[in-house]
Amino acid sequence: MIKSIRDEFIGEQVEIIKSSNRQLLGLTGKIVDETRDSLKILVNKTNFREFKMVFKKGNVFRIGNLTVDGNKIGKRPEDRIKLKVND
Repeated sequence: MIKSIRDEFIGEQVEIIKSSNRQLLGLTGKIVDETRDSLKILVNKTNFREFKMVFKKGNVFRIGNLTVDGNKIGKRPEDRIKLKVND
């Protein structure tokens, strides 16, 4: 379970709750990879699975029970460990 933005996101459930792209609103899935600028999300559709690459910048995510602003996590996963907890 995610308790802060310093935790590992891979393997966690994610939902996009705010986005500049209206087509991404409400998208849910499991994070399978993370880069500095994007999240790779496995989305289960009715008859198939699909991978979506979603930019962090301009989106707000719900990861576990935590609401995360994508602009604040626009770093490599290993660099997020160094962030202050209040960020």
